[in-house]
Amino acid sequence: MLFDTQLQSGSSCKGTKTEITAILDTSADLILLPALQTSVVTLVNNGYQDIVFAINPSVQYNDKLIESIQEMVTEASNYLYQATKYQLYFSDVKILLPASWALNSSLVQSRTHESYEKADVIIAESYLKHGDAPYTLQCGEMGRYIHFTPKFILNDKMTSVYGPKGRVLVHEWARFRWGVFNEHNDLIPFYKSSNRTSEATRCSLSIRGMTAECNGSLCSLCTIDKSTGLPNKECQFFPEKNQMSSSSIMYLQGLPNVDKFCDNTTHNPEAPNMQNKMCNYKSTWDVISKSEDFQNISSPHNGSVKPNFTLLQAKNRVLCLVLDVSGSMSSWNRIDRLRQAAEIFLQQIVETGSQAAIVTFSYYASIQTHLKMIVSDITREELVKLLPARAYGGTSICAGIRSGFEVLRGDDNATKGDEIILLTDGIDQQISSCFQEVEESGSVIHTIALGPTAAKELEELSAMTGGLQFAATDNLDTSGLIDSFTGLVSENGDSSQQTIQLENAGTNIDNNTWLNGTVIIDKSIGNDTTFVVTWEAQTPDVFVYDPNGKIYNNDDFKINQTVHIARLKIKGTAQTGPWIYSILNLGGDQVITVTVTSRAADANIPPIKVTVHISRKDSTSPMIIYVEVNHGFLPVLYANVTAIIERPSGPPVGLQLSDDGLGADIARNDGIYSKYFLSLNGTGRYSAKVRVQGSEGTTRITFTTEGQAMPIPGYSENASRYEMRMSKNLLQLRDYFSKASLVNLTGMHPQPFGTREVVRITLENQYIQNGTTIYFAVRVYDEGNQSSEVSNIARVSFFVPKVEPIVEPIVEPIVEPNDDYTPQKAWIAAVVYLVMKALGGKNSYITDWITAFRTDNGN
Repeated sequence: MLFDTQLQSGSSCKGTKTEITAILDTSADLILLPALQTSVVTLVNNGYQDIVFAINPSVQYNDKLIESIQEMVTEASNYLYQATKYQLYFSDVKILLPASWALNSSLVQSRTHESYEKADVIIAESYLKHGDAPYTLQCGEMGRYIHFTPKFILNDKMTSVYGPKGRVLVHEWARFRWGVFNEHNDLIPFYKSSNRTSEATRCSLSIRGMTAECNGSLCSLCTIDKSTGLPNKECQFFPEKNQMSSSSIMYLQGLPNVDKFCDNTTHNPEAPNMQNKMCNYKSTWDVISKSEDFQNISSPHNGSVKPNFTLLQAKNRVLCLVLDVSGSMSSWNRIDRLRQAAEIFLQQIVETGSQAAIVTFSYYASIQTHLKMIVSDITREELVKLLPARAYGGTSICAGIRSGFEVLRGDDNATKGDEIILLTDGIDQQISSCFQEVEESGSVIHTIALGPTAAKELEELSAMTGGLQFAATDNLDTSGLIDSFTGLVSENGDSSQQTIQLENAGTNIDNNTWLNGTVIIDKSIGNDTTFVVTWEAQTPDVFVYDPNGKIYNNDDFKINQTVHIARLKIKGTAQTGPWIYSILNLGGDQVITVTVTSRAADANIPPIKVTVHISRKDSTSPMIIYVEVNHGFLPVLYANVTAIIERPSGPPVGLQLSDDGLGADIARNDGIYSKYFLSLNGTGRYSAKVRVQGSEGTTRITFTTEGQAMPIPGYSENASRYEMRMSKNLLQLRDYFSKASLVNLTGMHPQPFGTREVVRITLENQYIQNGTTIYFAVRVYDEGNQSSEVSNIARVSFFVPKVEPIVEPIVEPIVEPNDDYTPQKAWIAAVVYLVMKALGGKNSYITDWITAFRTDNGN
């Protein structure tokens, strides 16, 4: 038998079309990795602490929502305790409320490091038709966040759809905290088992139920697809309400008797679900029990499992720029670049209603201005004029931080939840002397390391306060310092106020040479659209063309010759479509940058958002770059996503990311684009800028994140050959790969990493029978004959539908011609005649009797 198969599978999704373009910058220091996680949940004495539930600012005030969250978590704590064999529970939960909610101040506390963007569970309205289904966004081993809608939490009718809300939370918590996956599969609801029977995709197999095709309230027995031998696509599996089985939570937590995760005694390794695909066919309990959480507990918990709740409330941003002006800032034009980048932040990034201050430091710190409420462009201009213009002296980072704390106390005599943006290029041996003050402050410190020698302890300040980390090199072509400041948007979840960076390009331009580019304004953005151009020495000629062909030139820009910066702010909402810029360099060779930012066009419609995560398990594993592209909570598909990584030395490296379920990418078509980054060149800071572009007719927004996926395979940089094996036994192929039957791959040569390959295999007839399922897996070898881990396991089921032969019926006469005629015999002959006619048969004797019957009856 001849067939084609691929060791991957997937599905395509369709939705509305859109045009997008966006840029985001993030940084990571390999000294501080292996992994970056936003969650700060800890496990203390068997109880999870510092879990953050955050309510989106767009949700209207509802005290019932707070009460319902507490009820759900309390119920979930008891269910989790039972599901983890009386070991784990929810101990301390914080609920972060929007700043706009009017509450009794005695009931709430000020937030510290908590924010909507870093919350473990977010409560937000669904966007468009995404619905109220709870889900967990997973882009690595752990989840990014759990999403519930207010309707799901408030409407008790939702329990008839999903089961008790506490159980749903535990189901999502397992995905979020332990990285397990669902045990159902809506795309492959049925499969052929090893015993050649059709089974519903589930765990465990002891879950009883029936299959049926239903149209509304009308149901009928399932029909079989003759090409596969499986129930057709309209068929569904309906579990019985009352089950003897108690597992599994990851299949259907709503069943009354289900209160356990599948373990090795109940697990169904054949089910074609995400759990088996992503976790090497291990049971959910096997994965959970081997997690770090269970390594940190020694005995069951015997006390109360009722959670404690704390209400926190966000507030408008209160921040202080703490800027290094030491002597080293005069090299590489750093002080001027700092002024340009900080001006963009103050003019375009920090939100109206925020309070901002400026502190500079060298040997000592100087307060340039105390907190100013940003209420107009005039306030922004006043702050810009106070940015530093001269570099001198040594470096005392703690002096700058302490002065930052001093000004931050100016609004409420406290620093809880306030922010410091700390930029430095210097080394300070005394930086650890203020670590305790930083931890006790409750503030958030974002750090920007400028140049290669910035203090290596700098990022510890961000790590201990939940701040962001950025790194900018002195490579002016990448304009990394501007990227760092434009990435410092508010984390309050109000997408209508957050600035979206659409372009940031910098390059060295020869004299009398043009720099040209196109920026796409999609329909979700357009407010406060601003073009900013910077240069080193000579002011260039700048032209901007809107989609209708209107031209803006230098006369339309506000030009600051001292800082070498020109700004054009488009009035109203910028027109949708391509905006073209052309910049002519009139001086000698110089670096010119162009930055374009915008905000949402409609407060009720979220703009397309790009989020970057960098992950690394340990020092021996590759770095993985994940980029989420979303429109609200809807994934954006088929975008062109490129990461540009700046390394401690050497030129930047471009990396094309994919959402195809191959390599580092977990799931196909989920809006998360991923790729391994292997071009490391030493210890130091690695900064990643991401460009996301899409076009009409190509980029799509989908209404579902479901899809097929492959597990991350072992990686070999110089793979030289493949080894494919097959077996009728799935577990034999997984556990005893070398003993399975070898597939002949003579003539196949490995292609570059990420390439999709098709294998054509000829099998002997005696190897298979009708209904046989064969499993395939592959591993690769490098030139040193070192092998990778075994890949995912692909399944091929053989089914040949039965074809009934068409045979003309042979009918023995029921009466002979010489028999005596009677009406009774004529009736029998008539019935047989009609049957034979329908079957295509003939019998002349029957015809004779029919003629006689008709004559006797006058017909």
